[in-house]
Amino acid sequence: MFDIDKNDTGSTAVNTTADLAKIGYWPAQASLYLAEKKYSKAVELCNENLQGNSSPLSARLIYAKALFYAGQIQSAEKQLHIILAKDSEHIAAQKYLADIKFQKGDEYGAMSLYEQILSLDPLCSMLYSVIQKKKTETTTTTITLKRQKEIQVAPTKKDLRKVIFYSETVGDLYLQQGFPRLAEEVFAHLYETNKNPRYAEKLSLARENILEKEQHHVKKTD
Repeated sequence: MFDIDKNDTGSTAVNTTADLAKIGYWPAQASLYLAEKKYSKAVELCNENLQGNSSPLSARLIYAKALFYAGQIQSAEKQLHIILAKDSEHIAAQKYLADIKFQKGDEYGAMSLYEQILSLDPLCSMLYSVIQKKKTETTTTTITLKRQKEIQVAPTKKDLRKVIFYSETVGDLYLQQGFPRLAEEVFAHLYETNKNPRYAEKLSLARENILEKEQHHVKKTD
């Protein structure tokens, strides 16, 4: 985050977030707190300075993110809805709201929002992140995909077997639910885009699962 000003000599000077914070621009200071993981300080500063609906959306997003990381999920959700009421195509707000839905167990609501993000920006890189749910002592929530024999079919508009978007989370879910070919497609795309060794390992695991399924199928037919 920075602003560009021209000094008296006509040269261009860049005001970084730190520079803006030093001169008292509170959203810049809140952004620094957020970067430093001082979430409670960021929340406090935003809460003191946000002026109703007249505040800039960028400042309100900082507030929503600080609330989110501070664990105040319900308050974060409220701020994100305020942002989206003003700008229904605000991709960052959609992404954080989708993450909240995922954490709360509304996986299909989350996927719907992720799909909206990709319809707005097909090359969006914001989805390439690990989404973790809050750990509990007794329960674990996962997405349950409709189980059916994995065969090659011509895709249709409503085909649930078609990869909607490519993210590590979706690839993991396909592996967990027994769809290694779809997982292979996801991790191959991710590794091609970003040569992360983790994607290579998961791509290898997906291909091992495919071989296991094929071998199992051969044994059953013998």
